Parts: sequence; structure tokens; C-alpha cells
Amino acid sequence: MEKNRYELSNSKMTKAYGWLSFCIWLLIALGGSVRAMNAGLACPDWPLCFGEFIPDYHPQVYFEFIHRVFAGGVSVVAVLLACLGFRKKVFKTYQRWIVIFSLILLATQVVFGGLTVILKLQEMVVTTHLFLGTLFFLLNLFIYLDLKGRPKPSPLRVSFLYIYFLFIFAMIYLQVLLGGLVASHMAARLCTDFPKCNGEWIPTLSGTLGLHVWHRLVAYGVALLILSLFILAKIFKENKIFQSATRQLVYIVLMQVALGVINVLAHTPPLITVLHLANAVVLLGWSLQMARAWWPTAKGEYQVGGMDQPV
Repeated sequence: MEKNRYELSNSKMTKAYGWLSFCIWLLIALGGSVRAMNAGLACPDWPLCFGEFIPDYHPQVYFEFIHRVFAGGVSVVAVLLACLGFRKKVFKTYQRWIVIFSLILLATQVVFGGLTVILKLQEMVVTTHLFLGTLFFLLNLFIYLDLKGRPKPSPLRVSFLYIYFLFIFAMIYLQVLLGGLVASHMAARLCTDFPKCNGEWIPTLSGTLGLHVWHRLVAYGVALLILSLFILAKIFKENKIFQSATRQLVYIVLMQVALGVINVLAHTPPLITVLHLANAVVLLGWSLQMARAWWPTAKGEYQVGGMDQPV
């Protein structure tokens, strides 16, 4: 009876962290919409907005205001879930440390959220805010995946796949941060054509324009890495889970490339800009899930399984 009660508690906590991860993803997308609508300083002070808890209605002001309110709600839920998990003894030892680190990260993120306003959208502060937000998302997503349980053993025990997916994950994270630098430096419109940049393949690798060029070059690298999974899917065609996960990852990256191209040719319309960011975070979360699916066990074996949507 005690075991069944524990399993029920663990199941509810797993679902709760799934929803929390989804809400953090929405929060990141909402933050992107604030940036895309040039509403980052619509509330000129912090933590209040024009010195009030609830400011008068204005579209730009409410983009920023709703972002703050939603961020506050997500923060409260994250703290309550962590406390409940500790109280119910749901977490394993290493999971506890991940949760504690995520809460420290959350506190740091709140500080940087205030600094983005106080320092008038200083570029590195804005990019750090994005970095901390995506890292907070990844930690909670990892907890969600881990609470679901270890993947089932698979005949596919190839160690380089574990390294390969970790490398893809790292490259996508780098690309997200480069995208943040491009957005914070207002460099998205400096290249007006595609695939060339102002008529040249690589006009420069330095300065603000260089940020845009680097963003494109890393995007090409990420796309090639993920498309190369098609070849691996042919080699390991007996593994249906690997093939299915590969197809979905390829579809996501193709959508991301399409959104990036439209973003350039249409001169960064807000909707496409937000979708580009949101899809990038989905791609990042999916790559984390694939890396974890081939995570080595304590016995040194490589496992795969439990592949589903990140949130």
C-alpha cells in the first residue's frame, strides 16, 4: 500500500514537472514577444510598472506586464513543486541537487530580469537573461524526463551516439545564445538576403554584422549534423525508436530553417521572430531528450527508449 502511494505521488509530480516545463517554454516565447514588440522598456521601472502593481492598459506595457506576472507565477509554482517533492521524498539524491541548483538559477534569473530594465536592455544582460531562462527550462525538463524513469534497454549500444547527441545539444544551445546576441544587438536585419548576406557569403566575422554571419554559419552546421542522422537511421534501421526520433528531430530543424529564412526575407516580423525562438527551444529540449535516451548506465551500457514529446 505504501509503495502504491509513493508511485501515485511520483506520477503526479512527473506530470507537474511536465506542465512546469511547458509553462517555462511559454514564458521564454512570451519574453521573445516582448523583445519583438520593442516592449522591453515599456515598464520603465522594476519590480513595479510606472510605480503601480497594475498599470493602465497599453499594448506594449501589457506585453511586458503580463510577462512579469507570468514569470512570477512560474517562479512560485517551481518553488512549491520543489518543496512538495522534498517533503514527499520523491527525488533521488542527484535529483535533489539539480532541483536546488534550478532554484538558485531561478533567483539569479529574477535578478537579471530586473537588471534588463534597470540597465536599459544592455546587450550582455539581455543575452544572459536568455541563457539563464533556457538553462532553467532544461533543468526542469531533465527532472521531468528523469522522474518518468530510465529508458528500457536496447540492442543499440553504440557509445558514439551518446557523444554525437551531446554534441548536437551543445551546438543547438550555442546557436540559441548566438540568436540572443543577434536580437540584443539589433543585428537581425543587417543581412537582407538569403543564402548570401548582402550579396556575399561571408562579408565579415567581426562586429555586429559578424554576429549575424556566425549565427548563420552555426545554423548550417547544426542543420547538417541533424540531417546526417538520416544516414545513421539507415545504418540502424532495425531500431524503430531511433528512426522515429530522428524523423521528428529533422522535421523540427527544417521548420527552424524555414522560419529563419522567412525572418530575414520578411525583415523580422514579430510573429515569425517569436516562432523562431519558440521552435529553437523545442529543438533544444528534443536534443536533450535524445542525448539522455542514449545516456550510459552505471554498468557502462547504452540505452534508448522512452522517446516522446519534451513536454
